[in-house]
Amino acid sequence: MTKTLKLVSLSAAALIGATLISGCADQTARDMATQALDAAKAAQSCCDANTERLDRMYQKIMRK
Repeated sequence: MTKTLKLVSLSAAALIGATLISGCADQTARDMATQALDAAKAAQSCCDANTERLDRMYQKIMRK
């Protein structure tokens, strides 16, 4: 899942970068870039929450 998340994040960053560089991109492209970035942030947030949960479980097991 982490590789997929990184790919989504990089794709969003590339899309946003291309939009900013072109200077003449239309609003639809900017909206798509924003949506891609929002999706990447949501996926990252979910991944971070799962990582924290698994870390807590691991620490609990190791204390026993």
